[in-house]
Amino acid sequence: MTGPQLSRRRLLSGASVAGLGLAAPSLLSACGGGGSGSAGNGTGTVNLWIDITGDANQKYFDDSVVGAFEKAYPKITMKTTYYKGDDLRRVVQTALQARSGPDIVRGPSATQTLTWSKAHVLADLTPYAKKWGWDSKLASWAAKAFTTDGKLYALPMRMDTMMLYYNKTLFEAKGWKQPTNRSELEALATESHGQGIVPFGSSNVDWTAAGEWLMTVFWNHYSGPDALYQALTGKIQFTDPVFVDAVALLKSYFDKGWVSGGTDKYFSVPSAEIGANFGNGKVATIPQGEWFMSNVGQYFGAKAKTSNDNDWDWMPIPALRDEVKYPLYEMGIGGSFAINAAGKNQDAAADFLNWYYGDREAALERMADVPATYNIPINFTDSEIPAKTDPRAARVLTELNKAVASGNYGYVTWTWWPPKSDTFVYQGLEQVLTNKLTPAEYCKQLADMFTDERKQGTIPQMMPRGASQ
Repeated sequence: MTGPQLSRRRLLSGASVAGLGLAAPSLLSACGGGGSGSAGNGTGTVNLWIDITGDANQKYFDDSVVGAFEKAYPKITMKTTYYKGDDLRRVVQTALQARSGPDIVRGPSATQTLTWSKAHVLADLTPYAKKWGWDSKLASWAAKAFTTDGKLYALPMRMDTMMLYYNKTLFEAKGWKQPTNRSELEALATESHGQGIVPFGSSNVDWTAAGEWLMTVFWNHYSGPDALYQALTGKIQFTDPVFVDAVALLKSYFDKGWVSGGTDKYFSVPSAEIGANFGNGKVATIPQGEWFMSNVGQYFGAKAKTSNDNDWDWMPIPALRDEVKYPLYEMGIGGSFAINAAGKNQDAAADFLNWYYGDREAALERMADVPATYNIPINFTDSEIPAKTDPRAARVLTELNKAVASGNYGYVTWTWWPPKSDTFVYQGLEQVLTNKLTPAEYCKQLADMFTDERKQGTIPQMMPRGASQ
């Protein structure tokens, strides 16, 4: 990636390949500030707790991450403990509050980390950043998101965006074209639904926060990133009709049975079943993050439990309002690596971080080996993407480069919304879908909550509007 801020491709590596199909990469909880730990001497054992599930995923991390690091730094031993996402959140939160826990903290997104940094449980990484020149290696927008009072407390693991995955074989058989705007999308949904095919697969059974993926899509591609930026910087409110109408539009899609086959199925059908139906052509598309690219293949071809002859691809989310540009990619951060302020071997932990983000060749190899999962925010050009990279994964990188260069990017809720507001995004949406709140009431509650949190200073430094920022 080139350019100053977001410049080329800075996908961070949420080493969580959690779960089946639509399950999101789990994120844990970390905190921030000073502490009672010590720098150590840059040798010895470094403890890392991380939410990677599945034997194959853990073996790759053991061999290509931990093993490669220990080969480069033979005086340091990495001790990795694997957890499921929810379990990891719980044990890390408890450990940090007790001033114990792992040396390297696998943390959540920016707004949560911002809050925790003020609790003084994460080490200040600024001296390491200056020592190794991290400013020249990492996307500055991503680093700023983890910077509080001029101090860096975490490094971004994976840059997130939303895409529309589609059953390529089904589309070709039906003669369907990739929609680029709302009318084309709704025509496709009407036709597929009429043929007994679910237009948009989605579920919150395995990941309760899945609703915020949908709101991220509708607020960016209907309301638009300019309106979002104004709301997130306090210039307008989330009660503005452009946000209320986006919620109402999503609700109407559910009511028509276009999303999941209806609200009841959204709350009851597990991700694996939706993925299987996607692979066999009973679901036409799935609005999901780039992380889904790492496991969508399990539902297609010989890898599927019930093998099929189908293939998949992805497309940009269509523009849902004429005023919104196409293509547009919302951007955010999928997780973080930080150093425990109570850790006794902070220098060795920092060596790992410096290697993980600073060894370009190794980083690019990981990006090629496991699509989307290991996309860390380092600067590189399109021509440096390894030739062995799946073309669909490579296209994510090149398209995001273009989005940054042109300024056609938006904002994901799990990075730029403060913690309580972000939680309400998906919890409140559930109430809208079950007719307990109207879209206007939902947006009013969100606006009030957001205003209170914004006053508390729990919003990271925003990516400004404009190209190459």
